Amino acid sequence: MPILILAWKSLLNRRGTALLTVLSIGLSVVLLVGVERLRTETRASFANTVSGTDLIVGARTGPVRLLLYSVFRIGHATNNISWASYREIATHPRVAWTIPLSLGDSHRGYPVLGTSSAYFEHYRYGRGRALVVAEGAPFSCRPAPRSIARSM
Repeated sequence: MPILILAWKSLLNRRGTALLTVLSIGLSVVLLVGVERLRTETRASFANTVSGTDLIVGARTGPVRLLLYSVFRIGHATNNISWASYREIATHPRVAWTIPLSLGDSHRGYPVLGTSSAYFEHYRYGRGRALVVAEGAPFSCRPAPRSIARSM
Protein backbone atom coordinates (compact mmCIF):
# COMPACT_ATOMS: atom_id res chain seq x y z
CA MET A 1 0.00 0.00 0.00
CA PRO A 2 2.80 2.51 0.68
CA ILE A 3 3.88 2.18 -2.98
CA LEU A 4 0.44 3.40 -4.15
CA ILE A 5 0.61 6.39 -1.83
CA LEU A 6 4.08 7.20 -3.14
CA ALA A 7 2.86 6.89 -6.75
CA TRP A 8 -0.15 9.13 -6.03
CA LYS A 9 2.05 11.83 -4.46
CA SER A 10 4.46 11.63 -7.40
CA LEU A 11 1.56 12.01 -9.83
CA LEU A 12 0.22 15.04 -7.93
CA ASN A 13 3.69 16.56 -7.97
CA ARG A 14 3.82 16.22 -11.78
CA ARG A 15 0.23 17.23 -12.56
CA GLY A 16 1.01 19.11 -15.79
CA THR A 17 3.09 16.34 -17.30
CA ALA A 18 0.59 13.68 -16.24
CA LEU A 19 -2.32 15.67 -17.70
CA LEU A 20 -0.50 16.13 -21.02
CA THR A 21 0.33 12.42 -21.12
CA VAL A 22 -3.29 11.42 -20.52
CA LEU A 23 -4.50 13.94 -23.16
CA SER A 24 -1.97 12.66 -25.74
CA ILE A 25 -2.97 9.05 -25.16
CA GLY A 26 -6.65 9.98 -25.44
CA LEU A 27 -6.05 11.94 -28.66
CA SER A 28 -4.03 9.05 -30.10
CA VAL A 29 -6.80 6.56 -29.36
CA VAL A 30 -9.45 8.86 -30.91
CA LEU A 31 -7.33 9.32 -34.06
CA LEU A 32 -6.62 5.61 -34.35
CA VAL A 33 -10.30 4.70 -34.01
CA GLY A 34 -11.30 7.47 -36.46
CA VAL A 35 -8.81 6.37 -39.12
CA GLU A 36 -9.84 2.72 -38.73
CA ARG A 37 -13.51 3.61 -39.08
CA LEU A 38 -12.80 5.76 -42.13
CA ARG A 39 -10.86 2.87 -43.69
CA THR A 40 -13.62 0.33 -43.12
CA GLU A 41 -16.37 2.69 -44.29
CA THR A 42 -14.40 3.55 -47.43
CA ARG A 43 -13.86 -0.12 -48.19
CA ALA A 44 -17.56 -0.90 -47.65
CA SER A 45 -18.63 2.06 -49.78
CA PHE A 46 -16.29 1.03 -52.56
CA ALA A 47 -17.53 -2.56 -52.45
CA ASN A 48 -21.15 -1.35 -52.62
CA THR A 49 -20.41 0.98 -55.52
CA VAL A 50 -19.08 -1.69 -57.83
CA SER A 51 -21.38 -4.48 -56.72
CA GLY A 52 -21.52 -7.40 -59.12
CA THR A 53 -18.44 -6.34 -61.10
CA ASP A 54 -15.83 -9.06 -61.39
CA LEU A 55 -13.49 -7.63 -64.03
CA ILE A 56 -12.82 -4.30 -65.74
CA VAL A 57 -10.94 -4.54 -69.04
CA GLY A 58 -9.48 -1.49 -70.72
CA ALA A 59 -6.57 -0.15 -72.73
CA ARG A 60 -3.11 -0.17 -71.19
CA THR A 61 -2.99 2.16 -68.24
CA GLY A 62 -2.65 1.91 -64.50
CA PRO A 63 -5.29 -0.32 -62.89
CA VAL A 64 -6.29 2.34 -60.38
CA ARG A 65 -6.64 4.96 -63.11
CA LEU A 66 -8.82 2.63 -65.19
CA LEU A 67 -11.02 1.79 -62.21
CA LEU A 68 -11.41 5.40 -61.07
CA TYR A 69 -12.40 6.68 -64.50
CA SER A 70 -14.57 3.80 -65.70
CA VAL A 71 -16.50 3.37 -62.45
CA PHE A 72 -16.33 6.71 -60.63
CA ARG A 73 -15.65 9.07 -63.58
CA ILE A 74 -12.68 10.54 -61.67
CA GLY A 75 -9.57 11.59 -63.58
CA HIS A 76 -8.90 11.59 -67.29
CA ALA A 77 -10.18 9.14 -69.88
CA THR A 78 -7.92 6.35 -71.03
CA ASN A 79 -7.68 5.07 -74.58
CA ASN A 80 -10.37 2.71 -75.78
CA ILE A 81 -9.76 -0.88 -76.85
CA SER A 82 -10.69 -1.88 -80.38
CA TRP A 83 -14.17 -3.18 -81.14
CA ALA A 84 -12.65 -6.46 -82.33
CA SER A 85 -10.95 -6.90 -78.94
CA TYR A 86 -14.22 -6.14 -77.18
CA ARG A 87 -16.15 -8.69 -79.30
CA GLU A 88 -13.48 -11.33 -78.58
CA ILE A 89 -13.90 -10.78 -74.83
CA ALA A 90 -17.70 -10.63 -75.06
CA THR A 91 -17.97 -13.90 -76.97
CA HIS A 92 -15.66 -15.82 -74.65
CA PRO A 93 -17.57 -18.82 -73.19
CA ARG A 94 -16.70 -17.93 -69.57
CA VAL A 95 -18.05 -14.36 -69.89
CA ALA A 96 -21.71 -14.08 -68.86
CA TRP A 97 -22.24 -10.43 -69.84
CA THR A 98 -20.31 -7.32 -70.82
CA ILE A 99 -20.92 -3.58 -70.88
CA PRO A 100 -18.93 -1.60 -73.45
CA LEU A 101 -18.00 1.91 -72.30
CA SER A 102 -16.45 4.69 -74.34
CA LEU A 103 -15.55 7.75 -72.32
CA GLY A 104 -13.67 10.98 -72.84
CA ASP A 105 -15.99 13.53 -74.43
CA SER A 106 -18.17 16.04 -72.60
CA HIS A 107 -21.25 18.15 -73.33
CA ARG A 108 -21.91 21.34 -71.34
CA GLY A 109 -19.53 20.13 -68.64
CA TYR A 110 -21.10 16.68 -68.26
CA PRO A 111 -19.21 13.55 -69.33
CA VAL A 112 -20.58 11.70 -72.34
CA LEU A 113 -20.80 7.93 -72.09
CA GLY A 114 -21.00 5.74 -75.19
CA THR A 115 -22.46 2.32 -74.37
CA SER A 116 -25.13 -0.21 -75.28
CA SER A 117 -28.45 -1.22 -73.74
CA ALA A 118 -26.51 -3.76 -71.62
CA TYR A 119 -25.49 -0.81 -69.42
CA PHE A 120 -29.08 -0.37 -68.26
CA GLU A 121 -29.72 -4.11 -67.98
CA HIS A 122 -26.67 -5.18 -65.98
CA TYR A 123 -25.04 -2.16 -64.31
CA ARG A 124 -25.76 -2.00 -60.57
CA TYR A 125 -24.61 0.45 -57.95
CA GLY A 126 -24.94 0.80 -54.16
CA ARG A 127 -25.99 -2.66 -52.99
CA GLY A 128 -27.39 -3.83 -56.31
CA ARG A 129 -29.66 -0.94 -57.27
CA ALA A 130 -30.45 -0.64 -60.97
CA LEU A 131 -30.24 2.58 -62.93
CA VAL A 132 -33.51 4.44 -63.33
CA VAL A 133 -34.19 6.98 -66.07
CA ALA A 134 -36.08 9.98 -64.67
CA GLU A 135 -37.68 10.95 -67.97
CA GLY A 136 -38.02 9.09 -71.24
CA ALA A 137 -36.33 5.76 -71.87
CA PRO A 138 -32.77 4.66 -72.44
CA PHE A 139 -31.64 5.51 -75.96
CA SER A 140 -34.97 7.12 -76.80
CA CYS A 141 -34.80 9.57 -79.66
CA ARG A 142 -36.48 12.91 -79.29
CA PRO A 143 -37.30 15.00 -82.35
CA ALA A 144 -34.92 17.88 -82.93
CA PRO A 145 -36.19 21.36 -81.99
CA ARG A 146 -37.81 23.19 -84.91
CA SER A 147 -35.06 25.79 -85.21
CA ILE A 148 -32.46 23.05 -85.69
CA ALA A 149 -34.67 20.93 -87.93
CA ARG A 150 -35.25 23.85 -90.35
CA SER A 151 -31.59 24.72 -90.67
CA MET A 152 -30.65 21.18 -91.75
